[in-house]
Amino acid sequence: MFLRPQLASIRSQYGYPFHQWMTQEFDEQGWRPVERALHQKRAHDVTMLIEGVDGRFALMSKHNYPPGIYRSPSGGVKPTENFLTGALREAKEETGLTIDLKRFLLHITLDIAFGQEVATWDSYVFHATTHDSELNPTDLREVRDTIWVGRGQMGAIIDKLKSTGNGGLMYRGDLTAESLWTLDNPLKIRESNPKDMKGIEQSLAANQLQGINMARTLWWVAEVNGMTSGTVGITAHEECVELTGLTVDPLFRGKGLGHAMVEFACDQWKDPAKRARFAQASKTFLNDKLWLTAQTPAYFLPVDFIMTDPKLVPKSIQATLTGPKARWAPMRFQLYKI
Repeated sequence: MFLRPQLASIRSQYGYPFHQWMTQEFDEQGWRPVERALHQKRAHDVTMLIEGVDGRFALMSKHNYPPGIYRSPSGGVKPTENFLTGALREAKEETGLTIDLKRFLLHITLDIAFGQEVATWDSYVFHATTHDSELNPTDLREVRDTIWVGRGQMGAIIDKLKSTGNGGLMYRGDLTAESLWTLDNPLKIRESNPKDMKGIEQSLAANQLQGINMARTLWWVAEVNGMTSGTVGITAHEECVELTGLTVDPLFRGKGLGHAMVEFACDQWKDPAKRARFAQASKTFLNDKLWLTAQTPAYFLPVDFIMTDPKLVPKSIQATLTGPKARWAPMRFQLYKI
């Protein structure tokens, strides 16, 4: 919760992460720390994939972990801290290393289930580097051991985490695997240029997204490892604006690229200076009502869109809900969600 108001500026500084949505069942031992954090109004952790000068990664083990189980250091940002201060503090406490944050790799929204209880948790994963070589954690009440692990050994670390049968550690195994994938597959999202338009139109046709007013739409293109991998746009209607044209190359589906592009487009639209520039195309871009229509509404819940009263849906959005989209749901962006 403490980090939500900072996320747009964090993404602007460290890059846009792939944003995945996962679920995991926890046992009572794993649930209790989550419950304590929730009572403190914290529902997040910052995880650091710390790489040394020789390419090895710094991992830690807690006192209650089975022998031979290690994972990347992580922790929560305190209510009185900004993001960077909290991340550097946690790295120092759990490894003794002074780190330099490089890139926002991955954002995981995790639904944790324990019996009849369900909690939503956010993990923010960053790549960091260090010039230090000695591991010397300062929080010895929590940390039992620290080690350096080469990239070739990380697969075995992941397998051990996922074989524990412990929901929290199994999740850490999945998180580590996805973090390494995002490290190897850097994401860039940029504003489109005229050369992109043919490819955008082909993507829209392949995904059966018809009826978009191209002349009143601003487009962005996602690239993974330099390869065009997705599109998203914002269309100006008479009384509102609509997030539209979201496509993801099949090669990257399930990696959180769609959520990343939605967050990027929303951040551009939220920024007053950028929105004023968009208004050169249409004054409607100054409107604070951002909508979308979704075939699968649940997909957009982690990126701050909500279901709304059908009576509040603008006429221009209602007009799109015909034919193949007749059963689609209108959703509105929560501009000030914290």
